[in-house]
Amino acid sequence: MMKRLVLYNILSFIVLCSMAQPLPVKNVILLITDGTSTSLLSAARWYQTYLDSTQNTLFIDPYICGLVRTHSSDAPIGDSAPTTSCYVSGMPSQTGFISTYPVATDHDLLPVDPKRAYQPLATVLEAAKILQNKSTGLVVTCEFPHATPADCSAHTYSRSKYNVIIPQMVHNHLDVVVAGGVSYLSENLQNDLKDEGYSVYLDDIEGFRKCQKTPVWALFGESSMPYWLEADHQKTPSLAEMTRKAINLLSQNPDGFFLMVEGSKVDWAAHDNDAKNALIEFLEFDKACEEAFRFAKENGETAIVILPDHGTGSVTIGNAKSNHGYDKLSLQQLMSPIDNYKLSNYTMSDKLKKADTSEWPRLFETYFGFTPQPAEITYLTTASDFDNSPLPKEERQNNLSMCKMLSQVLYGRTYFGFTTFGHTIENVFLAMYHPQNDILTGVSTNVDIFNYLCRQMGLTGKMNRLTEEIYADHHKVFEGYEVKIDSIDKYNRRLTVKNGKNVLVADSYANYVTFNKKRVDLNSVIVYVDKNNTFYLSQELRAYLEKK
Repeated sequence: MMKRLVLYNILSFIVLCSMAQPLPVKNVILLITDGTSTSLLSAARWYQTYLDSTQNTLFIDPYICGLVRTHSSDAPIGDSAPTTSCYVSGMPSQTGFISTYPVATDHDLLPVDPKRAYQPLATVLEAAKILQNKSTGLVVTCEFPHATPADCSAHTYSRSKYNVIIPQMVHNHLDVVVAGGVSYLSENLQNDLKDEGYSVYLDDIEGFRKCQKTPVWALFGESSMPYWLEADHQKTPSLAEMTRKAINLLSQNPDGFFLMVEGSKVDWAAHDNDAKNALIEFLEFDKACEEAFRFAKENGETAIVILPDHGTGSVTIGNAKSNHGYDKLSLQQLMSPIDNYKLSNYTMSDKLKKADTSEWPRLFETYFGFTPQPAEITYLTTASDFDNSPLPKEERQNNLSMCKMLSQVLYGRTYFGFTTFGHTIENVFLAMYHPQNDILTGVSTNVDIFNYLCRQMGLTGKMNRLTEEIYADHHKVFEGYEVKIDSIDKYNRRLTVKNGKNVLVADSYANYVTFNKKRVDLNSVIVYVDKNNTFYLSQELRAYLEKK
């Protein structure tokens, strides 16, 4: 009897432990709405109700569970590159750093090891692929090498180094990429993808829709995809369609998948203080979240994490015009002023800069439904980037751009307000879905989000080890051997290592090396950092040189 009682207690303890810590899920979908402040979330909800009085909630509303404190390693207000880097690699980094360890400063917000500066950091996407044989995907509306998608699949200290980011993304064995950026995928890189069995669709929506298997790249638009307000919907898929297609393709893998979806251009519109396009882009993102929820509920093995990387602009409904009588304004009065806004601030400013000022009233009537006042016309001609201004450039050098000055003209006629053209320090919202309701609540940190993703993916305790395995310093890997670094061109370097008759050659940003003139494929990319003249690559390569 005593033995049975002890056995019963042990089994009960095991069951309780398993209930307290749900097992990892098969699939994880991370949805990031770039630059979405909590005030924009509220505005979007009201705007949706204005557009359809039967819709009083967003698709994400039932799943909102908390807030996230997101920041860089050395600054409370984060940039997209280091904030998303933290979500996927676990380390808050610095402005511009793409999944790369930061440089220590005298004002860091958390401990930073100066010895690790510039080391690439393995991401959960890379870990899912390398350690678990899961399929991986990226779906975004910006150009594919932009900060957030690059954070998941590339490594550099400068987000603007597209010539470093693009080959890494192409060679990092991604199963699905749906994004903007046709002009960024050179013919050589297209051939690299095709040689590895990829289907490549460039501004080919029908080909994309007919695609039935991975791996695949589908790009739309020369650079970023257009704002949904301005897009040709016969040629440009919605973010919801892109998300649905990616899920259908990735879910064919019996080992599961990791997918990152970004509503990229919420941030772009918010930077321009363009409320209408920020709202529309967010509502399109919300529809993409619905696609993820639908799949997860049917699948039963999928966790979903939804959050912004930071706030931008802090767009509000309520400004100086509503200082008095704000509590008497109807929803119609608050929202209707933007009904006739048919273009983004960015596109309209481009039209204004190319047109004679005599044509400006007609352009405003056509695209925004009002005739500007003479004072507004005069104000816009003083934009810093308006080449035909009557004022000399030196008298305009401290002025705003045409796009940002236009925002003040357009939204000065509405009840929308902004605090900045930049990012903000506010906490961002967190929404989650989990088949066993294993979610975070309250206020989390950006590191907490990384730890949660690791726990859901069965990667807890494995990420640092993976970083050391696939992104090891070549000085340590090949210590004692003859090592030489040569320039291939402006952006690329070649590492040659010799040990007797054995010769290993590694090119920057490739996914293979040559050993004694024979190709050896890798499961990760090779990263070269010019700041410290160092290659970061797989530790296992040393074993080749030791062969006899």
